[in-house]
Amino acid sequence: MVMIKEIELISDISDVRIDVYLSSVLEKSRNYCSKLIKEGLVLINNNVVKPSYKIDLGDEILVKIPPEEKLDLKPANIPIEVVFENEFYVVINKPAGLCVHPAPGNTDNTLVNALLYHYNINDDNDVRPGIVHRLDKDTSGLILIAKNRDVREKLSNLFKDRLIEKKYYAICYGNPKQDEFIVENNIGRHPVDRKKMAVVENGRYAKTKITVLKRYNKIFLADVKIFTGRTHQIRVHCSYLGYPIVGDSVYGSKLSSKIKFERQALHAYFLSFKCPFTDDHKVFEIDLPKDMISLLEQFKD
Repeated sequence: MVMIKEIELISDISDVRIDVYLSSVLEKSRNYCSKLIKEGLVLINNNVVKPSYKIDLGDEILVKIPPEEKLDLKPANIPIEVVFENEFYVVINKPAGLCVHPAPGNTDNTLVNALLYHYNINDDNDVRPGIVHRLDKDTSGLILIAKNRDVREKLSNLFKDRLIEKKYYAICYGNPKQDEFIVENNIGRHPVDRKKMAVVENGRYAKTKITVLKRYNKIFLADVKIFTGRTHQIRVHCSYLGYPIVGDSVYGSKLSSKIKFERQALHAYFLSFKCPFTDDHKVFEIDLPKDMISLLEQFKD
């Protein structure tokens, strides 16, 4: 049986095209959302509309998401570093350069392929079995993996309800005057470059706390706590403040790009949550990876 996912929304803004609005809310491309609308899979107040329809405040929006094309996922003997494991989930230190889940053009060399080799993941998600949350390909660090569908759903709800604390180390370009920033705004698709995210008025609420830990020549090490989980949130917010992450080829600046680093210097080092299965409080923390330590060493006074 083909399952269609339904998402119900109530518009909190007005005078914005429905395809633009959905692109921001669903974090999908505008072309993808436009296709859904044209295929009659988007209803506004129970009516089919065109992609150019401009939403009104309070519009009731029903989006029907068809199942993703099933991929032939194959186990791959890719080494993984296990930080913690129990009968419900496993916490892994993902290396930079490893995609979390398969996508067109890369179906064999991902964390999912590694998980299928090392574990019996009992999950009916055809594309992302066991995946509770994601890290960008070139972001390293802690990622939580569920061992079955029920566990995935419970852990996903923790993220949805913002009951999991996540913190990152970031190496940013610049020398800020203050030691702490709290950024609150909306993030959505870039109005021109649809492959990028940006701070936009009609995006989704995002909040990030950035604390300077140590200053170096031209760069600084920051502790970054995210309160929401928007696509590229930390990278977008650091760039928005004028302190882009070193090595970020998408959101970097002309000055930051002069520092040669093979990936964005971003590392998920901290995860904390109350386990829904054992009721105990779990805290996982790991150190900076070697490549980021080497980068800091280069810029010591």
